[in-house]
Amino acid sequence: MMVGDFAPIDLEDTALTKFDRLVAAGEIIWGPSTPEYVEHEGFQFEFRLAPALLKKPILSRNAPGRSKPVGPFVDPDPDFVVGKIGETHTLIFSKFCVPRPHLVLHTNQFELQSDDLTKSDLDSAWRVLGAFSKTPSMMIYNCGVDAGSSQGHKHMQVFPKPEGRNFNLFPDLTSLPEGNVVTLPNVPYKHYIIALPERPTADDLVERYRTLVGLAKLTLQDTGGTAHNVVMTKDWIMVIPRSSKGFEGVGANAAGMVGMVWVGSEEERNRWTSLGLGAYLQKLGVPL
Repeated sequence: MMVGDFAPIDLEDTALTKFDRLVAAGEIIWGPSTPEYVEHEGFQFEFRLAPALLKKPILSRNAPGRSKPVGPFVDPDPDFVVGKIGETHTLIFSKFCVPRPHLVLHTNQFELQSDDLTKSDLDSAWRVLGAFSKTPSMMIYNCGVDAGSSQGHKHMQVFPKPEGRNFNLFPDLTSLPEGNVVTLPNVPYKHYIIALPERPTADDLVERYRTLVGLAKLTLQDTGGTAHNVVMTKDWIMVIPRSSKGFEGVGANAAGMVGMVWVGSEEERNRWTSLGLGAYLQKLGVPL
């Protein structure tokens, strides 16, 4: 089933209905969480406590699943499948969730999570974002272990983006000039953003993505690293070079880097404060 087989409202409604049914059956671990909003040196954070995250499996750096096809995306549970996105990707539910719904878009054939996104990856992600018309959503890609990836099989994640009085994604808070790479003030780490045209082609997405990834890799060339986060909405795409997945049991993926921090315990939440909030994000990324 291609995403084009759905009217946009059908995919969104189908996903939410099925998600709620799996939550009620105990198959998906999710529950409402009360956000804690913090502003630190001009950077906004939204902390959410989700104890179920303590049960989420995260592969070690050298686990077999980092380099060969084993794991939840090889033969996904049919109950968790939302639909096939063209011939290359499958959209499924995450089992351990903070957003509602939390979707995973994985390649049908095994590819490394440390590989750059391809034209088919970006096209598939854009089609899913376009299908969620009532709930504006975002895509994240954690490229490599040091970007906070939990599995080795290439996958992106899609979930509703924050839009509220207390917290928004920082690229949404400014007018981005189309065609220019932008970095924004009050963000404690290096990052690169490009605005997207209203109706981009797959080639438009690839061109902009490659420009940003090239800048991220240039930033990391002295360390030899290549890990980075990708965040994409219908309006812009951003790449964040990464130097570490985290320290002292306190990590962050792409969501955490933009301030959407999901923690499994109060102890973990308190460690964020003791590690310095913005200063800690800077340590996980690359200092300005």
